Amino acid sequence: MLGRLSPFYYRTSSEPEKWGCKLEVNRDESLVNTPADNDKLIIAGSGNVAWNIYKIAAILGYRITVIDHRAITLTRERFPEASELLWGDVVALLRACDIDETTSIVLATYNHEFDPPALHAVIKSPARYIGILGNKRKVTAYFSQLKISGIADELLERVHLPIGLDIGGQTAAEIALATVAEIQAVKYRRCGGFISVKRKSEVFEKHDELF
Repeated sequence: MLGRLSPFYYRTSSEPEKWGCKLEVNRDESLVNTPADNDKLIIAGSGNVAWNIYKIAAILGYRITVIDHRAITLTRERFPEASELLWGDVVALLRACDIDETTSIVLATYNHEFDPPALHAVIKSPARYIGILGNKRKVTAYFSQLKISGIADELLERVHLPIGLDIGGQTAAEIALATVAEIQAVKYRRCGGFISVKRKSEVFEKHDELF
């Protein structure tokens, strides 16, 4: 018979929901959930690609905030597991977000309408990852605008464009998969290549000589 759930402080923290909970059964306590981290994902936009990014990131345990000016697509029915749904001025809401070194940001606003000012709003933030969904040629023009406004090249180099790892994605779901894969690669400081590699025969021969 299941007992009640109570907060579990895996580390000293004022926010125990970050670390999990204990399950009490007949006064015995068992650890049932200890999330490894509380990485945050902010998605500006709520279209098809954004929705697929949300779905994959939710499986990985991200605390997700979705921002959009379109109430028709920014609904709890579409994003039931999101921590926050913020409707209104995309740029102003981005500026108000708590962004730190555990935060990844994806800019995917409708028709890229707010992507340039949104990028300007977060480019100097400590976010671990900033990516823009869209045509490389179009967003390159955004970069030119940012340079003119005084944004340094080293800050622009932080931005991932086009977004995602090169795995040949075409559909919204495939692009989302490539995007979340890139976010994970940046998190773990990996280049995102194949894990299995074909080694030259001489490498194996040299290895065999050790035994």
